[in-house]
Amino acid sequence: MQEIRLHRNGREDLVFSGEHLATVDDREWMGIAPNWWELALYRSEAGGFVLSSVFYLNFPRHRVLRGAVVFQSIADVRDYVVTACNGPSMIADGLLGRARRRIRQLDDPIPPLPQFAPVSDYESFGEREIPYA
Repeated sequence: MQEIRLHRNGREDLVFSGEHLATVDDREWMGIAPNWWELALYRSEAGGFVLSSVFYLNFPRHRVLRGAVVFQSIADVRDYVVTACNGPSMIADGLLGRARRRIRQLDDPIPPLPQFAPVSDYESFGEREIPYA
């Protein structure tokens, strides 16, 4: 866990202990555009989820809008992005798919491979004669 600080327009920064799960940029699905939306999802140490949103408005004038919202479940994040923000479901699904893969990596890491004896311990194996019965 690390300390994460998210900037929000017109409000104090949101600071919490947690881990970054995933980030998406809507240009991955929508292509190049003068205005775009970046979403990042974090899991807090307390077990909740924090969605960070950055909207880049370059047309007609340059502005960056930043926000962050806290959720109790990952399902609530999708509902918020699609329903409350009127965001495309493919972006929400992309973010949550990446986040779920990261959660699996963090919660169920692959165990280390077993350690074997060095190859030199097996070099004489092929040199022995095996009697046939």
